[in-house]
Amino acid sequence: MSAISVNHFHDRIASVSDAIKARTTEAEAIRRIPDKTIAELGEAGMFRVFQATRFGGTEMSMAEVLPMITQTAEACPSSAWVMAVLQIHAWIQGLFSESSQDEVYAADPETRICGVLQPKSMVKKVEGGYELGAAIWPYASGCDHARWAHLGGLVMKEDRPPEAMIFLVPDTDYEIIDDWHVVGLRGTGSKSLKAETIFVPENRAIKFADAMTGELAKGRSKLFHSAIMPMLCLNVTGPALGAARTALEIFIKHIENRNLPFSILKQVDSAQTQSLIGEVLLQLDSAQLMLDKGAALVDEYAQDGKQMSLDERMRIRVYSSAAVRQCVSAIESLFLASGGTALQESHPLQQLARDSKAMAAHAALSHENNLELWGAVRLGKPLNSHMV
Repeated sequence: MSAISVNHFHDRIASVSDAIKARTTEAEAIRRIPDKTIAELGEAGMFRVFQATRFGGTEMSMAEVLPMITQTAEACPSSAWVMAVLQIHAWIQGLFSESSQDEVYAADPETRICGVLQPKSMVKKVEGGYELGAAIWPYASGCDHARWAHLGGLVMKEDRPPEAMIFLVPDTDYEIIDDWHVVGLRGTGSKSLKAETIFVPENRAIKFADAMTGELAKGRSKLFHSAIMPMLCLNVTGPALGAARTALEIFIKHIENRNLPFSILKQVDSAQTQSLIGEVLLQLDSAQLMLDKGAALVDEYAQDGKQMSLDERMRIRVYSSAAVRQCVSAIESLFLASGGTALQESHPLQQLARDSKAMAAHAALSHENNLELWGAVRLGKPLNSHMV
């Protein structure tokens, strides 16, 4: 994509940001993204940035898309989160067989896919495909706006450990359980998907190991050579950075005419407040630099058609979770320095604080686990996960 084309996408986001921001309260109330917001983001082309060009997608890189997610999050973190998740599942679909891609997109290229990659179902290999055992997949962000889902399962083997796979399932084969009653990211509608025993044909399944090794990228365009775990981790970082940027703007406006507690001194004139803002700016710049570096590394390896080293993959996982932790810390500091007013349900800082903590709870952003993995790689020790 040219710089002009990328800027055009940013202009599209800017044109709908005010309207999306105005629906933040509605999103919290209905516990999902309003249909109007989904429609506006769809019209702006936001759900097709990672989609294959043969279906009208733009096949943009993570380095190009991540700032768009951040920009959207400045208006509404939940909307940005759902947008990012639906985007990455379009990228994952690009790793599936062409016949399964046709099933999803041929009739309607605007079709969206949600998903939960955690292998929740015990699966048996059967003639012509796979039999997924009954299971529940929690936290399927944006599932109300999708017609297909990527669901994780473990294929049982008689003579070796089970194999993690991803299965493409139409919405007629699962039901949405309305169990998203949470304190953070309420608007994402990250409900559970439930399915009884179902059959999935061979062409609608991929091995997670083949996605990690680059086997599925063979013969495909450069975007699909991107390393899967770094893509999944980076994908959900933009909402935190956007939320933190908005929190800083809100805080500065909040303290314009506010006195320090039990003082006649204006908060904006306090050295303590000025140091706080300096610290927050440093945290946001630090987060931005890590995310920029991580996205650039993913793109560099993909463009060269090379498999990313294990050390670099772990580096990006740590960069991703560290960046989100920086944003959570920044928002928390601003919230605590805002006084009792910020506790009001109508005050946006409390929502941003709740949302950012919910983001940090995502499995891909488990900072302690990511640190352990990176350290284990450097020491040549066994890893605690095969999904790397």
